[in-house]
Amino acid sequence: MTAHGLGTPLKRFAGGDAWDAIVIGSGLGGLTTAVLLGETLGKRVLVLERHYTAGGFTHTFRRPGYEWDVGVHYIGLAKPHTAMARMFAAVFGDGVTWESMGDVYDTVILGDRRYEFLAGRERWRARMHEYFPGDTAAIDAYLARLKQAAGASQLFWAEKAVPGVVAALGGWAMRARFAAHARQTTRAVLESLT
Repeated sequence: MTAHGLGTPLKRFAGGDAWDAIVIGSGLGGLTTAVLLGETLGKRVLVLERHYTAGGFTHTFRRPGYEWDVGVHYIGLAKPHTAMARMFAAVFGDGVTWESMGDVYDTVILGDRRYEFLAGRERWRARMHEYFPGDTAAIDAYLARLKQAAGASQLFWAEKAVPGVVAALGGWAMRARFAAHARQTTRAVLESLT
């Protein structure tokens, strides 16, 4: 955004063009912001990205013999009439159609071992129980921790939307439950369970 607000174009930038807003970073948040500012509000937007490809955490990286993603490339809860579907419709209109990733949505290969991730929480859970029969209690405890963290995140995100004075007075309480989860690494949580 600008220090002057969206009503005043930024000073001229590279090549003499004037911009209403400059978005730094082309991840999902940056690109969404740029689309909403440009398409919805008719603003001239410049997106700056230091990587050679736009997309942020949607990237997949490849090195000789290896391939991995950095995380954000699955979008769930996008069935018609859900909040997620409405948010995407606000950004893209009717231009988004959803495709299933199939029963096996991801596969982890470690040496000669192969672990398939099945769609659906209970199907995923059952498959992990098959792969790791000695750790079924730990798998269930991990899923319970994920559910707790997701629930705690609701107030964390809500704090971002409340008026500043409310956030200043009670934001710490809104963040506290989620912060307890966010301060731990995935490895630390797993090592505490198994």
